[in-house]
Amino acid sequence: MRIQLFIVLMLFTFSAKSQEFTVFYKEKRKPAQVSTREEAPDMDLFDKYAVEIAMIKAAINADKDKDSIEYNRKRIQEIADKMSADSKKIKRKPLEIPAYDYITVLKIDKEKSLYYPQEKVGNDTVSETRTNKKGREFKRERIHFNNSEIIFLDMSEKRKVSLLKVYEFDQRDREFLIDEELEDLEWILTEETKQIDQYLCYKAVLKNIDKKIEAWYTKDIKASHGPKGYYGLPGLILELTEGKKTVRFHKIHLAPEEGFEVRPPTEGEKITRQELEDLPAKLFNQY
Repeated sequence: MRIQLFIVLMLFTFSAKSQEFTVFYKEKRKPAQVSTREEAPDMDLFDKYAVEIAMIKAAINADKDKDSIEYNRKRIQEIADKMSADSKKIKRKPLEIPAYDYITVLKIDKEKSLYYPQEKVGNDTVSETRTNKKGREFKRERIHFNNSEIIFLDMSEKRKVSLLKVYEFDQRDREFLIDEELEDLEWILTEETKQIDQYLCYKAVLKNIDKKIEAWYTKDIKASHGPKGYYGLPGLILELTEGKKTVRFHKIHLAPEEGFEVRPPTEGEKITRQELEDLPAKLFNQY
């Protein structure tokens, strides 16, 4: 009974505050393995090769006979070929990054919303340091850049403003600002339901899209917004699957008494959506 009363009070509060609230979403991220590291080589074996080469060089210096010198040079070349062959046998494997929770925020103020990462998106750096028997350190490192997005929507003025970093084809740390008209999204509403937290949710699928977009929304919260700039459903989107990635509902915070103002991003290199889509080919031709 107390839980039901709490839910009723929450829904009443949403209505009383003109739908000013903040939704937190969570997704599991694991950056793609874009580089590999080598296993530490067998230093004892390579030390053995080094000793053999040193002995042969000493023999060359001691015996100036032309035939002996030629014979010992061939021996050095054979050992060098063995070292090269053994180096190629060293296995390569990925530097693993464990999956982590990536939290995003959706602020809703009536017809406006702003979606952004909870924390500034950084870069995943993986490094490994090993020390051989002689005390020498070997270090391998690789960096994977993350994309990030800040998306502002204004339903009343049919306006969308996005601030994007797209590292997968642009690694200059540039921010692109796209100001565009909000298009109508064509959703297929189904009767399939499931419970997410305390909310009954309905499944919807977006039509005419290159990749599969599936949303679960609740009619209990009358806000036509959602994560990653998706909108247009008869309720708040609590879970969204975009291709193979899923963003899930985490929690809701009510707005403070004084409320808050949702504003679009303003900084960044102004560009159109089409120019952004053409950028990979443009950069490829430059290099």
